[in-house]
Amino acid sequence: MMLNETGVITNEFWLDRWKSGRIGFHKEGVNPRLVGYWPDLPKGSHVLVPLCGKSNDMIWLAEQGYQVTGVELSSLAVVQFLGDNDLVYSTHEEGDLKIHTVEGLSLRIVEGDFFTFKETGFDACYDRAAMVAMPSNRRAEYVSHALSLLAPSAFVLLISLRYDGDKQGPPFSVTHEEINQMWGDKIQKIASEDLVQTNAQYKDQGHGFFEESVWHIVPA
Repeated sequence: MMLNETGVITNEFWLDRWKSGRIGFHKEGVNPRLVGYWPDLPKGSHVLVPLCGKSNDMIWLAEQGYQVTGVELSSLAVVQFLGDNDLVYSTHEEGDLKIHTVEGLSLRIVEGDFFTFKETGFDACYDRAAMVAMPSNRRAEYVSHALSLLAPSAFVLLISLRYDGDKQGPPFSVTHEEINQMWGDKIQKIASEDLVQTNAQYKDQGHGFFEESVWHIVPA
């Protein structure tokens, strides 16, 4: 693992994970939580997907008629996503960021550090694996930056994890109290599942519970 001298996860850690193929966080297909809990937002809504990796969830969102922007640090992840889906695209640079705009689909991938991405006014945010990728010392900073990019009335779909045992992540375990504190009093848990009960791998890893929870921030 690429940690600095203080044990803090760096950008190089994630780049190394992609280069070495250690991407257990990547899920094939479309996440059923997204399909089941995404609201019927107006067509053309701008949707932000932080730390998007090469998730096909972005294809699904774009096919629903939304304008989707994924932000991803790893150029390898970006190349694999565009290549695996046979997407034709154009690229231009904005400062330290590369913007890959897909032809024929309302989708673009911003390649670079999420914390340097400053575009605002997004109508919604889909976070499946971004917050849980952040160690505790950067989690509040991540949430604050994500919220700063959203319109005041934006909808958020957050998928989080909470587990016991010695595993320190990533993905990291995040308590419900942390989620409420960081995302604000409008966020509500709408579903949860203990994966130990449905997937033997978590029990084999020594977990007594491994909860995946789904959260909404719904505009008032």
